[in-house]
Amino acid sequence: MEGIVNCFILYSDKTTIGIANELLNEVSVNKVFILSSHDIIDCDSLKGCEIIRCNNPFSGETLRKIAQLSNTPYSLIQTRNVPISIGYKGIKRMTDYLQERNAGFVYSDYLEIKESQTKKHPVIDYQIGSVRDDFDFGSLIMVKSNLIAECVEKMDDNYDYPYSSLYYLRLYASRVSDIIHINEYLYTEHELDNRASGEKQFDYVNPRNREVQIDMERVFTDYLSDIDAKLYPFYQEVDFIDGEFPVEASVIIPVRNRERTIKDAIESAINQNTEFRYNIIIVDNHSTDNTTEIIDSFKNDKVIHIIPERNDLGIGGCWDLAVNDKRCGRFAVQLDSDDLYSSENTLQKIVDCFYQEKCAMVIGTYNMTDFKLNTIPPGIIDHKEWSEDNGRNNALRINGLGAPRAFLTSLLRNIGVPNVSYGEDYALGLRISREYRIGRIYEILYQCRRWEGNSDSALSVEQININNRYKDGIRSLELSSRIELNKKHHSIKNNDNPDKFDIDSFIKRQMQQWPLAKENHEALSMIDVKEFTLNGFNISVEHNPKRIISSGAKLDKDSISKRACFLCEKNQPEEQMHYYINGNRPYNICINPYPILQGHITIPAKSHSDQYIQENEYRDMLGMSEIIPQYVIFYNGPQCGASAPDHFHFQGAPLKDIDLCRNIQDYSQRDNLRRVKNIYRCEEREEFSSLFLCDSYITPLFLSVGNSIDLMASTFVTFQKIVNKNLGRDMFNIFTWSSTISKDNTKRYFSLLIPRSKHRPNCYFASGEKNMLISPGALDMAGLIITPRKEDFDKIDSEEIKKIINEVGIDNQTLKIIIDELK
Repeated sequence: MEGIVNCFILYSDKTTIGIANELLNEVSVNKVFILSSHDIIDCDSLKGCEIIRCNNPFSGETLRKIAQLSNTPYSLIQTRNVPISIGYKGIKRMTDYLQERNAGFVYSDYLEIKESQTKKHPVIDYQIGSVRDDFDFGSLIMVKSNLIAECVEKMDDNYDYPYSSLYYLRLYASRVSDIIHINEYLYTEHELDNRASGEKQFDYVNPRNREVQIDMERVFTDYLSDIDAKLYPFYQEVDFIDGEFPVEASVIIPVRNRERTIKDAIESAINQNTEFRYNIIIVDNHSTDNTTEIIDSFKNDKVIHIIPERNDLGIGGCWDLAVNDKRCGRFAVQLDSDDLYSSENTLQKIVDCFYQEKCAMVIGTYNMTDFKLNTIPPGIIDHKEWSEDNGRNNALRINGLGAPRAFLTSLLRNIGVPNVSYGEDYALGLRISREYRIGRIYEILYQCRRWEGNSDSALSVEQININNRYKDGIRSLELSSRIELNKKHHSIKNNDNPDKFDIDSFIKRQMQQWPLAKENHEALSMIDVKEFTLNGFNISVEHNPKRIISSGAKLDKDSISKRACFLCEKNQPEEQMHYYINGNRPYNICINPYPILQGHITIPAKSHSDQYIQENEYRDMLGMSEIIPQYVIFYNGPQCGASAPDHFHFQGAPLKDIDLCRNIQDYSQRDNLRRVKNIYRCEEREEFSSLFLCDSYITPLFLSVGNSIDLMASTFVTFQKIVNKNLGRDMFNIFTWSSTISKDNTKRYFSLLIPRSKHRPNCYFASGEKNMLISPGALDMAGLIITPRKEDFDKIDSEEIKKIINEVGIDNQTLKIIIDELK
């Protein structure tokens, strides 16, 4: 077919003229666009081509230009700025695959001219785990133009993607179409980088490329969110007491035929200065040089020399043999037979890190050197791209995690080490980080010697492909496992009947490791309580001194801007446990260290944003009520009791302890509830949502009842619009819970909606005897009045309670306006 491809190639030098002319001679090519970051002097030679000036050929701005100019079915894009020449019918073969296969993106093998020699350069098939940003597509890809347009539409308009636009494109393509590898050599590439593979493999951690890495990480993290594979900082606890071990740590050295280096490695391990006992387990994998004799020459009781009975072990198999040996210590620490520890304190620092960071694996920092320990490029490899929040996600994008590596032996025995000689450490790092914390040490612990004897110093293309295919397979397995793990982590999207969360076990575990939370929860059994009955409703007043933090909180913008947000994970105590919930936005369930009720929890969003609720967050509330069916999930508007109006969050407490919610649930039998309106009903699916008014409570409140999250959300949106219009944005408290109605054994969702006129009553700001430090939040409005000061607890009475609740609630005139607008 004629004119079905637009080509976008990079200007390098005069060789670009030849490439452009080749493409223009192709029948299927419509037009050639030359992308250049500078003015082209010989542009007269490029007649028939359109020159597109772009500051960065790989930026979002450039990809948006390509999308605008892609008015043909297919677009050919050059991805590397190297001279190329098109092979016989190369363009046609690419269009054939896009036309006849369910593909949106194709690439092919190519010929490579390097140092005047032409060699075949095969590439590997794309799989779900081919997510590293340096995946080798070669320098030419062809993409369906409508896919590029869709991709650009999805991109963030406020971000330029300075280095990552093509990465974004192929990750998007992998989600919506097939990415096909054509096993044919369709073009020739002139290789300009003549470094050995052993030198190139560390480019991704070169500090000069840090900005590129940050850009790529952002794109990749968004991709993980899109496919529901992103993990959040919720970690399994590690048990350092599990099992009996003869020593605290073992240095593991797998070796085969390293007579030039093994002596230095062993001495490096023997010379460690530690406060604990350790040994050195050397797995000599049937060396045929003098390695075995050199190991035997060490007459030191720390050295354990193992020669495997099997002959089929790779490096990973040697590791597995060592860690399952009964002489292995509690921690297994890496030392490759080529390398050295940087000081006598390395082993002590690694073991200390395990205990300090409560982690299952520790990774240090190493220095690249030659055989004589002279530093060589890129020098220090510290993997500072790792972060507590996102390290284990970003680990899938890069090709390694650092060294030296150390593991909790009991966990490693359970997981098992893959019996391979490449990538076994990476596989372990991904597997462990899926559930456990990895500790990092950002000081040089290790001298990594590069020399001609290294197994990866100069690999063939075929061997590189084998290695990359293996790691991509590991990533594929890990991505699938993480997606499944997230499904188990109680997704509350799309009304998908989530599993129940064992809240009691979670709280018990938290109490065991956080003395402050345990002390404050136990203190609730000893606080003073006064009981009242007002308008037929039970009202309690509690003297809870610990709640002074909330009741006395300064909530003006200046005060909030000066304090660290206590709901952001990075600012929370080390003892604080988190349980991740994936709703329309991600949340953590956390215990409240300053509780009002036993089992009081806080549920902050993982991202920092203001305390304003929208329809999706309300849906999440209802979903959470299914995950914790014995709990009420409640919300304070930013001026209605929220002590953190700068960070979106819910709270939760047992339904049995909130009298108002428990007693009002059986709405059909209560005379003091009258139906405002059946706002929504779907007869076909027997779904409904109704809104009732209770005007016999101290302050008017509404009860929303339904059996459909969709219809309940519609009811809420209607109510919210009216309240926001008449009282101000989110001037209300919300309580939601779910329950099974015994008479017909059906599920119901309940929401108490309490509109408010202001945050704090006049007595809060009064002076002298009239002052009372009472700042009503949701629980106060539901009849559980908190008094942090003893003098306020002593003098409060039923009349004062009525006055406070009436003052912050709404009056009859406002109620009439809301009712009229609802109708």
